[in-house]
Amino acid sequence: MEYTSNSSNRTASDQLPTRQSFQIHYRPSDAPQPGGSRSSSFVPRLTLMLVMFFFILCSIVFIAWLVIHPLGPAIRLSSLSVSNITVSNPQFAANYDIEFTVNNTNKKVNLCVDHVRVVVAYRKGPVSSKILERSEYLGKMGESRLKAELGRDAVRSLKDGEFKDISDEWSKKIVNFNVKLSVRAGFQIGVLPTKQKIMEFRCMNLPVEFLSTKGTGKLMSGGKDCLVHA
Repeated sequence: MEYTSNSSNRTASDQLPTRQSFQIHYRPSDAPQPGGSRSSSFVPRLTLMLVMFFFILCSIVFIAWLVIHPLGPAIRLSSLSVSNITVSNPQFAANYDIEFTVNNTNKKVNLCVDHVRVVVAYRKGPVSSKILERSEYLGKMGESRLKAELGRDAVRSLKDGEFKDISDEWSKKIVNFNVKLSVRAGFQIGVLPTKQKIMEFRCMNLPVEFLSTKGTGKLMSGGKDCLVHA
């Protein structure tokens, strides 16, 4: 009796395990894009680097100006004249001619003065004001003269008490005025960005003497330093 093994009848291909192939199907939105992860991480890094660079640059500029510590301009009112006066409640109308001497007290920093606003006041009440459309550039330790002409078109009204007092002083031919000066000071040195600061100066108690009620009044003193108002 012969025993026939079924295994001997199997071909070689039947004896080997069947190789199966697998295919992965991606949806269009899930398919990996070439260079996608690289570009997506590059943008945040670049933004962070720019922000850090800007922060460091601002810190360097701030520290540099802190070390340099530029001084503001020194301003002196050198002359003041009042003419063409008309007294009519509530206005004391007149023309004001004022001249200032501006000094840059810095030995290493240039100075630019602009956005100048001049106010002539009696006590606390302004009688005239004007914004000057000009700028003054002063080199290191430089000096410049700044003129302001306030016409009758810049007249301001006074309160009743102030108008009465200025009228009384004017009839006695001596009136005490105050002049306020607001400027924007720009400091410049080398490649550093310009440092700007708004400053206010006050020239107080300026006695103006009138030779007659129809004449021109002039400052009795030879001038007065204007003090910085904090």
